[in-house]
Amino acid sequence: MSALRRVIAIVGPTAAGKTSLAVRLASLLPVEVVSADARQVYRMLDIGTAKPTAHERAACTHHCIDTLDPDEAYSAAEYARDARIAIDHMPPSVTPFVVGGSGLYLRAALDGFSHDVVAPEPSVREALQERLLIEGKDGLYDELVRVDPRAAQRYADKNPVRVVRALEFYHSTGRPFSSTWDTVITPPPYDVTYVGVTLDRTALYARIDRRCEQMWQDGLVAETQRVLDAGISPFTQALQTVGYTEAIAFLRGTMSADAALAHMQQATRNYAKRQLTWFKRDERITWFDGQDAHLVETVGRHLGIS
Repeated sequence: MSALRRVIAIVGPTAAGKTSLAVRLASLLPVEVVSADARQVYRMLDIGTAKPTAHERAACTHHCIDTLDPDEAYSAAEYARDARIAIDHMPPSVTPFVVGGSGLYLRAALDGFSHDVVAPEPSVREALQERLLIEGKDGLYDELVRVDPRAAQRYADKNPVRVVRALEFYHSTGRPFSSTWDTVITPPPYDVTYVGVTLDRTALYARIDRRCEQMWQDGLVAETQRVLDAGISPFTQALQTVGYTEAIAFLRGTMSADAALAHMQQATRNYAKRQLTWFKRDERITWFDGQDAHLVETVGRHLGIS
């Protein structure tokens, strides 16, 4: 029998039903959920991050949700620290469920992360965000190609959040961010079982489109306006994500409501595709159909808890 603590990771693309499955499984055994979502850590960002509902949070304790203000920086290494603290403080009778679709956060928490990553200097981040506004993502990416070709190759999609993070490290330390990938990684003392939840592509995309429509109807624009009214910069990391970028564009008058929603839906579908590409490479994951009417029972048997 393993001496390592058992952890269940429920992973998959956005809108596949991961949180719902976790909460329903919590009726079978004592569970606490650690959210593995890069944006649910932020207070005020509720609708656009699809945070667990009040009913879902009442069903079992949730961690790594509503811990930061939207203008605070956060990294995968910091998440790994917080997730491990949450897991390690759970009673032995509780099974930790790590639930989410942020592959990098899951990897950092459950496989280990580099201790070489430093917190960015706020002044450096601010300067890079100003440059992003003036030069655009191509300008910052061109610098990354010069100072850290290895990172530039990995971030060839020019994702501004990742490019800015890599440049923050370079400007704060004088070293390429990719150098942190070579440091020794110490895995945590967990015995992890990976459960993947997804749907066929057509059904998944239809569900994503409906979810985006519902977010728009539930007040995503008003939520975004409240965050901006609180003094949060529209260029902060937390708002440079799908849903909020479109809401900001609508508020600025650069997109109509219909165009913003359509862009949000397409961007979310693209994100789901990238998530599936990431997770499908991991052979430890056993996949289940999110539309299975007996999903809870099927997964429960797989986990030996039904």
